[in-house]
Amino acid sequence: MPTITRREFLGLGARSALALGLAGIGLSGCRPRPLSSLVIQAPASPPSLAFLRMAQQGVPANLAHELRFQLWSTVDEMRGRITAGQAQFSGLPVNVAATLYNRGVQVQLLNVYIWGILYLVTSDPAVQSLAEIKGQPLLIPFRGDLPDILTQYLLQKQGLSLEKDFQVTYVSAAPEAAQLLAAGRAKHAVLSEPSATLAIAKAKESGVTLRRAMDYAQAWAAATGRAPRLPMAGVVALPAVLRNRALLDWFQRAERDALAWVAANPQEASQLGAQAIQAIPPAVMVASLPFIQMDFADAQSAREDIAFFLQEMHALSPDLVGGSLPPAEFYYGASS
Repeated sequence: MPTITRREFLGLGARSALALGLAGIGLSGCRPRPLSSLVIQAPASPPSLAFLRMAQQGVPANLAHELRFQLWSTVDEMRGRITAGQAQFSGLPVNVAATLYNRGVQVQLLNVYIWGILYLVTSDPAVQSLAEIKGQPLLIPFRGDLPDILTQYLLQKQGLSLEKDFQVTYVSAAPEAAQLLAAGRAKHAVLSEPSATLAIAKAKESGVTLRRAMDYAQAWAAATGRAPRLPMAGVVALPAVLRNRALLDWFQRAERDALAWVAANPQEASQLGAQAIQAIPPAVMVASLPFIQMDFADAQSAREDIAFFLQEMHALSPDLVGGSLPPAEFYYGASS
């Protein structure tokens, strides 16, 4: 189980270093000592601009001496930092958060901040849905990952099979699918932002017109009768800080404010990310933001939506959520 660095707790006089690491507090009734460094990690994605904004604004001195932002490029890299106790907060897909919990990492989901980011991108001006490209080739990044399973789910709701009714080609990464679309070597692909925006821009340079034909959040609403809100990504807190209520309350407020700032100041936000997220050009960052449904919701207020989403994904692919549905304790703020 990941713990915070022991030296941050020297002099607190607790009974065991493990207890301190899990609780993140000092003697009973005492205030937690400020952390020397507070780290949040998140993927290279436009919504992560909010965490850069938080780092720019800083953290109250009574909570930590500094707030640092780190990118993660792969799930393995992200998981490694969590298990090594090298980050106190992590932005990640909600299903990955559930998987970590089910595999013994006692994280808790603080909130969801991405509710829509996935699209069917096509060069066909008439296509409006997946069903309309039945029998045709379709590119999907990452076999068995969320875009794949979610596509299967939506098709099943329409009585279709991705494997039987489509010519599916799985690619190793979203940029690869974007490049094939832009080069005119493929007509349809499932892409998240900002890859969809990048593909559309690159294709335009080559004289190819691409467009977002279907918003997966809207398709989810049509398939389930629920609101067009897909709980795609959220933030988890690690055991080292889970009992530091003041820190967690500050973090939730700061993230909410930072997300609102990014939405209101896209140009300034993109420049903030120009150095930290170099894989995404600032112009692409700005252009993609309107197509990402960023909306802060704490885990308790969003719990019904999250639980339903995980339940539906688990029914189709248990491995996608770590084999079982997480219990109430997975959601920060659950009554004991």
